Amino acid sequence: MTSLIDNNIDELIRRVRLRTAVSDMVFITAYPPRELPNPIAKYTVAVENKGVRQSEVFIGDDVGSGVKGCLYEIGLNLRTYAPRHTSASALLRMTSQLFDALQACDTEDALTQISLGAVDYDSTARTYYRDLHAELGWLLCEEGRDE
Repeated sequence: MTSLIDNNIDELIRRVRLRTAVSDMVFITAYPPRELPNPIAKYTVAVENKGVRQSEVFIGDDVGSGVKGCLYEIGLNLRTYAPRHTSASALLRMTSQLFDALQACDTEDALTQISLGAVDYDSTARTYYRDLHAELGWLLCEEGRDE
């Protein structure tokens, strides 16, 4: 099921990337196999799955007998790096647009919580960044055992 969660996250980010307000942003996975480009030329968003929690929930006869579902709670972090020689206020605006795009693209109502962090400096990338934290919840079904 965790691969299905990764697929759902990928699909959500795919929809976000299509939004005009953030279409110039570059989306990468967190901890990429190569180093971040230096200097950073475009707003770069590193997408990180911070963790998955599972709690079993019996769905009951609404879905079908012998079927149970699991509620998956996912922590997602989108770290946005600013291009060199841009202002912190420009980073604030771009991450606000990313926030709006993420909310607009949540077609499954999976977002349970979303927040923006403070602007900080990354000495390795030598640029400013801001984190967008999101909590997602998906109820996924699977067949249960006959007992």
